[in-house]
Amino acid sequence: MANNNIFNDLFIFEMANSHQGSVEHGIDIIRAMGRIARKYNIRAAVKLQYRELDSFIHPDYKGRTDIRHIPRFESTRLEPAQFNQLVDAIREEGMIAMSTPFDEASVDLCMDQGLDIIKIASCSSMDWPLMTRAAATFKPLIVSTGGKSISDIDKIYNFLTHRGVNFAFLHCVAEYPAPKERLQLDFIEKMKKRYPDITIGYSGHEDPDSNTVAMLAAAKGARIFERHVGLPTDTIKLNAYSMNPDQADAWVRAVL
Repeated sequence: MANNNIFNDLFIFEMANSHQGSVEHGIDIIRAMGRIARKYNIRAAVKLQYRELDSFIHPDYKGRTDIRHIPRFESTRLEPAQFNQLVDAIREEGMIAMSTPFDEASVDLCMDQGLDIIKIASCSSMDWPLMTRAAATFKPLIVSTGGKSISDIDKIYNFLTHRGVNFAFLHCVAEYPAPKERLQLDFIEKMKKRYPDITIGYSGHEDPDSNTVAMLAAAKGARIFERHVGLPTDTIKLNAYSMNPDQADAWVRAVL
């Protein structure tokens, strides 16, 4: 397995769809995160999300408004050339460019852009066609493990190890937002003992003002820290688990 130091002490600012389908707003978020990265001299990444929406959404479901994810994905759609602008902005800010692809075509977009890291979401970590395509890139992979049993995580570990992939795991509770009493932070230590040859991190969805959680995750041995971030405006309100720039600044400071 390749050296996995690319993962150690990495802060991931997860932009998801909070660019609101606007390249300009996305660049504003990236610049805000870049200021935080420079202020604390940290290794930071901004993570996008890619879906090939023409095939990702079943034809029978396109245009439906009764399933909240569909209008959110359709209304924030960006074309590859627009995502290229966001990737360029991430690199101009001196940060690592990465994305979560949710289908095989989106893995190809990650490769076309030469992204530094590919992230696999918890919901996709046992999507074996997607995992096969991602593993074949030999890009460093970070895999979230929300909702997965130890047996599931063993399968993912063996799948990637046998393919010689440089990868890391993130402990994650797939609730949005995640209540503090269900964060299971002790599982970070369990993963470190079970998979001692890879980096273990923490992807949080708890209250954006609850920085004690990040401090505890660091104390448990997490070396990667991921949070959703956004930039509120007069017309844009952040969801209950995303951090504004001030909260992201406090989060980084708490971990350090």
